[in-house]
Amino acid sequence: MKKISFFLVIFFTFAASGVFSQDIIYKTDGTKEEAKVLMVGDEEVRFKKFNNLEGPEYLMDIREVVLITYENGDYDMFQSQPASKSSYSKPDLTEDYTKNILNYHFFDVFYGDITFSYERIMAKGFLGLHVPVSFGWAYNSDYFQGPNDEWVKNLFYSGVGLNFYPTGQGKVRYFVGPKLLMGYGQQTYWTYYYDEWGNYYDDEVSHEGLYFKWMVDNGIRFTPVKNFSFAAILGIGARFFPEAEYSDEVVRPTGHFGFNISYRF
Repeated sequence: MKKISFFLVIFFTFAASGVFSQDIIYKTDGTKEEAKVLMVGDEEVRFKKFNNLEGPEYLMDIREVVLITYENGDYDMFQSQPASKSSYSKPDLTEDYTKNILNYHFFDVFYGDITFSYERIMAKGFLGLHVPVSFGWAYNSDYFQGPNDEWVKNLFYSGVGLNFYPTGQGKVRYFVGPKLLMGYGQQTYWTYYYDEWGNYYDDEVSHEGLYFKWMVDNGIRFTPVKNFSFAAILGIGARFFPEAEYSDEVVRPTGHFGFNISYRF
């Protein structure tokens, strides 16, 4: 209001003295433009600078204009107008992010697992609470796995993890965090022996039971749009399987690579 009153005083001072030799555009920042106004529209003013009438045309947003006085004594006054919907930029994902993420662990099918997980984003986007659920099928035989007989094939697991996002939420973000898993698995291997007559035999042996994994995940999440994202994850840690056949297989290092497709809501 103070700016409008200021411009009105200027306008009527000029009007009273009869001094009108050019159009003058008074702007909201307190400056003015001596011009030749060509067109006043709903969203913009088209004009030429008075000291260069042969020069280029200029455009000014109508929201920047308070008052236009014309050389013939007429005038137009404008009030501040809100920006049109089309002028609003899309909210940045660093502030306008979703707090719930439903993940499908696409790459886990190569391990023989069907895995989903849910993540809740907290602490203003810097922390995620992650809960996976996985179902697998144990192979009837690990005969062809050779040196991988120490593998424990997952039948079911769940657990809880924390993902720390050092830079909060956004289009491309790194995260890291610990994860504890508990599941039921099966270890299958072959034994070989000779009977008392020297005949050779092999036999399949399976051990099932609870297992535990403690891992640290490192991942990159890419969110091209607000409600959809991808994540690539590499986890390393240790596995504890008390039902293992040999004592040196009870605790073993383990690793996991995952690629998740996620719906955010």
